[in-house]
Amino acid sequence: MKRVFAIVLSLIIIVSACVCASAANIDRTVTGEKVVITDGDWAYTKVSNYGYQIDSYLGSAANVTIPLSFAREYVTSIGDFAFNENSTLTTLTTTGRIESIGSYAFNGCTSLKTVKLYDSLTTLGVGCFYGDSALKSVNLSDTSISAVSPYCFAECGIPTMRLPDTCQSIGHYAFLNCSELLRIDIPASVTEIDDTAFNGCDKLIIVCPEGSTAAQYAEAKGIDYITNENLLMGDVNGDNKVNIRDVTFIQLYRVGLYDLVDNKAFLRSDVDRNGVVNIRDATNIQLHLVELIPDLNNI
Repeated sequence: MKRVFAIVLSLIIIVSACVCASAANIDRTVTGEKVVITDGDWAYTKVSNYGYQIDSYLGSAANVTIPLSFAREYVTSIGDFAFNENSTLTTLTTTGRIESIGSYAFNGCTSLKTVKLYDSLTTLGVGCFYGDSALKSVNLSDTSISAVSPYCFAECGIPTMRLPDTCQSIGHYAFLNCSELLRIDIPASVTEIDDTAFNGCDKLIIVCPEGSTAAQYAEAKGIDYITNENLLMGDVNGDNKVNIRDVTFIQLYRVGLYDLVDNKAFLRSDVDRNGVVNIRDATNIQLHLVELIPDLNNI
């Protein structure tokens, strides 16, 4: 019995020591009514009875994944200015528990190139990715956002964007001076677009349903657009067919022996929507021709 008691006591001491060691790495700072809990590279605040918010990121890693949980509760949001002007961040991966990203959360992250989001996300704050000039890939179509907030992607380097069917509005200056933005897919669910939403997007083509708010907006603003009904992805040479000739034309284009005559030709050729026409697009067309990719519009 004494031996059992000794073993149990030893286990209690070990567990207590681990807890104390862990607690020693956690700092709590009280500012007014706000309690910030620092644990390693992360600072958290409690936002509800069931979750924590990232208050700020204190590390310097290039590739960052948002923690799934803290203190046995899910991390459900990223707060205002959480990564503000972080110049080392290049890749951000969120989790399927993140529901909102605060205002200017990634403002001025000039090295940020890729952001991975999930369908749990419903809210993007004002100026969320403002000034992220290196940003090339954001899978916004996989989210459940209801709006693109004002200044959300202002002065970003994104070449293409597809909005989800949950989106209903695009705010003022949402894509201000996105000079590399070649294409944005806007679904019929979007019924409000601010007059200034695409100011400075000189290369832009809008892809949208016929008769939609986006189509009417494009006509009123003099922005080039094409309807989903008239867009044949993979039709490189514009003959209203997708065949092996289109693969050849991409190969010739890559070595400077074929010219994509206008922005719409480039749009039809860029089947993976990454802003570059390359051998991957040719491969996708080939896979489509052998029926391994049924619809090039849904890559």
